[in-house]
Amino acid sequence: MTMPYACTRCMMPTEEAVCPVCGAKTENAQRIRDALPPQTILHGQYLLGAALGGGGFGTTYRALKLESVDPVRGEMVAVKEYFPHSIAARSDDGRVVPQRNDAKLFTNWRDKFVTEYNMLLEASRCPSVVQVLDLFEENNTAYLVMAYVEGETLAHRVREQGAIPPEELMRMMKPFIENLRMLHEKKIIHRDIKPANIILKGGDTPILLDFGSARPNNPELRKTVLISKGYAPPEQYEENGKQGCWTDVYGLCATMYFALTGQDPADAQERKCTIKAKGRDLLVPIQKLCPRLKSQWADALMAGLAMESGERPSSFTKLETALFSESKPDAPKPAPIIDSAQTTRALLAAKHAGNLLKRFAPQKYEGILREIDRISRLSSIAQQAESLQQLLQGSGVIFRLLTNGFRATKP
Repeated sequence: MTMPYACTRCMMPTEEAVCPVCGAKTENAQRIRDALPPQTILHGQYLLGAALGGGGFGTTYRALKLESVDPVRGEMVAVKEYFPHSIAARSDDGRVVPQRNDAKLFTNWRDKFVTEYNMLLEASRCPSVVQVLDLFEENNTAYLVMAYVEGETLAHRVREQGAIPPEELMRMMKPFIENLRMLHEKKIIHRDIKPANIILKGGDTPILLDFGSARPNNPELRKTVLISKGYAPPEQYEENGKQGCWTDVYGLCATMYFALTGQDPADAQERKCTIKAKGRDLLVPIQKLCPRLKSQWADALMAGLAMESGERPSSFTKLETALFSESKPDAPKPAPIIDSAQTTRALLAAKHAGNLLKRFAPQKYEGILREIDRISRLSSIAQQAESLQQLLQGSGVIFRLLTNGFRATKP
């Protein structure tokens, strides 16, 4: 069912070819392969606008919920359609039809998408996660309805404006990380944290989108459905790789690496191969690309990007601590251990040598005698380990001078 009702961009009511509010033309709506046409009504209440984007497993539309809070305009929402493009196509009647050999796989994935709705509802209670509103089945597939978040993605922000200054990014990310702890507390891992899945609401409030890859945090979880190069850790490439909270830590640290440097991190699979073949890591240390970054922040992010999951902070709680805990002042350096017996012997030897020089060659070794006198005075007032260390060093100099002197005067 279709009807001319709203602008495909701003969703304001209009039947004009050109929207009087935003100036958009209906025929210029973004075209995405196999996307439903604008003005399609789903579930009897969601009027679709333009497609916002499409990935390997779905297409997301801007939409208007009819007969909702705003009786004139309706409520703006985002509708995500389950559509695995690699194994399915759109029929003429709008249904999503799997390829013949992939019908069972298509059904299994769709059923899992539906049964995980409760998990997504739990996740959406986190303030930094997009709110999930509804789920329904139609067109032989499933649709997830979410709150529409106005803003640009972190990926778009950095691509257009460049790297974000460290202090600004940390101000943005601190509450974000604090809120995301709720996901792991509810035993949910996102598995696809990346700049394109974070919307900056109001320009500076990160909101995590796209839970299409989210799974319960089961330690026996093996299967990976979606991989984002540069943001997926090694375990997501491995058939038997165990995934958990540490998987999301890698994705978030990779995202912050990109935001601070403007560069995607090296892909984990390529890093692994290069380390094995050449013994070096392709990941450029973050402080080389962002010299202004504090060492504490750099160390925490690089730890989060460790190839071995056991070397990363194991949760958002631990990552938050590593990033934002008050750094302790450097402990005072321990005083060097001085061998008092050795010092005494050195002084006695130097004094004895000085007496010999005074008797046999006082003028020639006047400089050495002055040094011996200085050390003798120092030994009587030295209280600090540093002074004692200087004393020992001075004694060593004298011994070398005396040795050379005695050799020179030897008959």
